[in-house]
Amino acid sequence: MTELELYKFITDANVEWHRENNEGKDDIIIMPYVFNLKDFCELVKNYDDDGEGLQMRLMSGSYVAIWMKELCDYFGVEMNNVFKGKSYDE
Repeated sequence: MTELELYKFITDANVEWHRENNEGKDDIIIMPYVFNLKDFCELVKNYDDDGEGLQMRLMSGSYVAIWMKELCDYFGVEMNNVFKGKSYDE
């Protein structure tokens, strides 16, 4: 996954995201709809940092919540180049 690929996915799929504190670290949480997961999984198909895959939480049955810092670090993606501001609507 490259910065451009992630940026295109976030913008093309109109993915909601927010900058949050995640256990003392600046992080981004994204909330793609379930129907966008196939495209997202294609982006991160080579990710398996600890042999346990990528954790996400199903929310309300229509979208999932995914923390991005570890994922971006793994792929060498600078989060601030993809996610500007505090949330998707700024």
